[in-house]
Amino acid sequence: MATAVCLRGTEVAHESRDHMNDEEFELLRGLVSREIGIVLKGAKRSILTTKVAQRLGVLKLATYQDYCSFIVSDQAREELYLLASHITNNETYFFRETQQLDSFGNLLRDIKAEKQKMGSNVIRILSLGSSTGEEAYTMNIILHESGLFVWDWDIKITGIDIDRNALRKAADAVYSQNSFRMVSEEDDRVRKNFTREHNQFVLKRHLTRNVGFRQGNLLTKEAYAGLENTDVVFCRNVLIYMNDDAIKKIAGNLHGVLSDRGYLFVGASESLIEKTKLFCPETLYGTTVYRKKVPALPGA
Repeated sequence: MATAVCLRGTEVAHESRDHMNDEEFELLRGLVSREIGIVLKGAKRSILTTKVAQRLGVLKLATYQDYCSFIVSDQAREELYLLASHITNNETYFFRETQQLDSFGNLLRDIKAEKQKMGSNVIRILSLGSSTGEEAYTMNIILHESGLFVWDWDIKITGIDIDRNALRKAADAVYSQNSFRMVSEEDDRVRKNFTREHNQFVLKRHLTRNVGFRQGNLLTKEAYAGLENTDVVFCRNVLIYMNDDAIKKIAGNLHGVLSDRGYLFVGASESLIEKTKLFCPETLYGTTVYRKKVPALPGA
């Protein structure tokens, strides 16, 4: 957790819990930017006012300034996560950005061949900003459909998100029709991999066994603990909400966990080219994929 921010020098006049003035909003916006990396737009102001006002009552705090002082304290990590859950965008659905997914499917053959050369049967995949799990489960469906991996492969997909409520839904793996906006509910992939129960779609259990989710702040190294030597990272439609410092921190964290031969996917509208020098873009199977820069060996 970042060190506490000194707020005493910038006293903010508090009018009421139901109204957040400009200074108070800027104070909270700055805190969110520093601690979570999200660039908070003015459209979020009313949501932020309502949610934080509720928390003031629960926490018995008098002002928004008191809340800002509290939330950066070491004992308030859960409060920071709770605040984040109200301002993050959980927009996601199955089979999103199909060209990238096709590229991922093609890369699986390359990954398998490389692993076999190394005498390894371990594959690790990471979904950042995993939200309610559609992306992570989509990757698992593609893995199963590929027919490349049988029972003796150790494959694990991990999703990380800061929103605990979204992660609970991901673990349940029960979805509404809204999660299938890119495919018909009669599509073979839907009928094969989901059980229809009234107006809900339940992912078949064999597709959940090797997928896990954890809560974490993507800016912190702790979020990635134990995920070293990851083979594929999907960090799609996350960076567009982040400030430049946050992007650099996330890139540094990913450079630490991605294997030297690993692959990083970002969103179709995102780019790391001007944000960090830790990764190089490559065009693979018609899609831009990032590979980590690895220091050259002495004498190479």
